[in-house]
Amino acid sequence: MLEASQKFSNSSPDPAQIQALLAGPEGQALLRLLQADGGAGLQAATAALRRGDTEGVKQALSPLLEGTEAEALTRNLEGKL
Repeated sequence: MLEASQKFSNSSPDPAQIQALLAGPEGQALLRLLQADGGAGLQAATAALRRGDTEGVKQALSPLLEGTEAEALTRNLEGKL
């Protein structure tokens, strides 16, 4: 997971491309995982992102993105960027 977040933070994908990926089946599955805690982690990550705190984003999302399903989805989506 850490490698995935580092790779993502070092690139600048097109927002339209990200939106299209999140609208697809893998993106929707990943969004469901990110909202597994009622959205608290995703809200914390959004707040950290607005502050420019990339480490805070990683800390907020890490517990939600652990596990083979989340890692596989993240890897597949990154491959499409």
